[in-house]
Amino acid sequence: MVIGKTYQLPFPPEKVYAAWISSGTVIAPATRMDIEPVVGGHYRLFMETPDFTARNEGTFLEIIPGKRIIYTWEWNGDGEITKIAVTFTASSGGAQVDIHHSGFSKEESRAAHDQGWDNYIDGLTAHLKTGVA
Repeated sequence: MVIGKTYQLPFPPEKVYAAWISSGTVIAPATRMDIEPVVGGHYRLFMETPDFTARNEGTFLEIIPGKRIIYTWEWNGDGEITKIAVTFTASSGGAQVDIHHSGFSKEESRAAHDQGWDNYIDGLTAHLKTGVA
C-alpha cells in the first residue's frame, strides 16, 4: 500500500528542504527531532508528554541536497518499516513537494500516515512562515 501526495508551498524549494532535514524543525505532536542528514544517517522524531512517549525513526537511503531525500520510517517500534521519498522542485510561487510513502502492510497504518502528512505539511508551513510550528 502506498501514499502519494503533492503539496504546493509558498517558499523556495531550498528553504523547504533545509527545514525538512533540520533537527530544529519540531512540529507538533513531536517534541524534538534528531536528524543526521547523510546516507546511512538517522531521522528520529520524539513525542514525549506526561501521558505518552513515542520514538519514530528511519535511516537515510538517498540524499540529493536541495532536491530529494529517501529514508525508511518505523512508527514507535511497530515493526512496519516503510520507505519515504520526498522530492522538492521549484514551482510558480514556491516549491512543489512530492511525497511517495510506500511499504504499508496495514490499511489503518496507511490511513493514519495519509492524514499525518497533511498535518505535517500544515505544521511545516506554519514553521516556515513564523519560525515556530
